[in-house]
Amino acid sequence: MSENTIPTERPRLRSRVTEGGLELTILLPGVPKDALTVNLEDRLLTLTGERRFEGGAEERDYHLKVNLHEDLDPNKIEARHQDGVLTLQLSKRKELAPRRIDILAN
Repeated sequence: MSENTIPTERPRLRSRVTEGGLELTILLPGVPKDALTVNLEDRLLTLTGERRFEGGAEERDYHLKVNLHEDLDPNKIEARHQDGVLTLQLSKRKELAPRRIDILAN
């Protein structure tokens, strides 16, 4: 590897099924919010992040691609970033949510 090459790695990812959908927790140590990009095209969620320090020590690029299941609503994604951790809340599509069926009397 040449001296000018910045290593790229896949960030650590934890997923958890929630009552309303799915929560993704992505560890991005040293990556500030303004160095993160999250894009969605079709059902492919793409994340890129850059960690840079004065003098170039421990520089790193992060890259992650996740295919979203068709049960998840691509229009209902919330993202939060705090202390190098990005949390994405993905909601189930409303039409797939459980619902009560009324019973009609004769």
